[in-house]
Amino acid sequence: MWDTSGTAWERFDAVVIRSCWDYHTRLGEFTAWLDRVGQVGVPVWNPPALLRWNADKTYLRDLAARGIPIVPTRWVSRGEATSLAQVLAAARWSEAVVKPAVSAAAFHTWRVSRAEAEAAATRFQALVATRDVLVQVFLPEIERSGEWSFCFFGGIYSHAVVKRPRPGEFRVQEAHGGTAQAARPGPALVAQAEAVIAALPGPTVYARVDACQVDGRLCLMELEALEPSLFLDQEPRAPDRFAAAIAATRLHPRPGVSSSPKP
Repeated sequence: MWDTSGTAWERFDAVVIRSCWDYHTRLGEFTAWLDRVGQVGVPVWNPPALLRWNADKTYLRDLAARGIPIVPTRWVSRGEATSLAQVLAAARWSEAVVKPAVSAAAFHTWRVSRAEAEAAATRFQALVATRDVLVQVFLPEIERSGEWSFCFFGGIYSHAVVKRPRPGEFRVQEAHGGTAQAARPGPALVAQAEAVIAALPGPTVYARVDACQVDGRLCLMELEALEPSLFLDQEPRAPDRFAAAIAATRLHPRPGVSSSPKP
């Protein structure tokens, strides 16, 4: 694990980050660890600057500025004096999803209607008191047709799945009863996912584009370049593609460093 004490990171040829599942609850510690690993000269993939950018969902604003269609979002800064009812009324949304700007696995993520906004005021205020928050319009496509996840290795499209929530739920994560099934998107959807990857501020060994299809076009929900499930069990050739992407970074043992395990 990234926080295992006593690990001699300088012994490794490279670190490919895959399972930092608790980074969102310990962001300061995690970014400090990234700094320490970088200081000993070990290549980190994805690159630390990209990981820091991707750890905060305000990256969606950057992608929107680069022409990527994102789910309509209202940004509420930590400590901001606004109510959930005011946010929904100003946006003219009947339903929305509330989530922290730094979160994973649907952490503190919930669905609310405008009629429920007053009752949820205390919950919303408590969240805003401690962190930046996103309020996003609820897309009914999640329930009707699910959410696409496009997996990329070395910036190249590999495979895709469609994730669906269980009945009565909107969260598609397996921990919340969601399912994922291999799917083959048409060339137009793949091209739109590729445009998201092209808009990133740095290279990737792995990345996942999560989006809903709205009126025939992808609407970006999230771009995962930090700790995504890559659904390697859904595509038989995916593990080899991932390994090839890692190898293509030309990671070789440094002079004076003996052969060492790859995390």
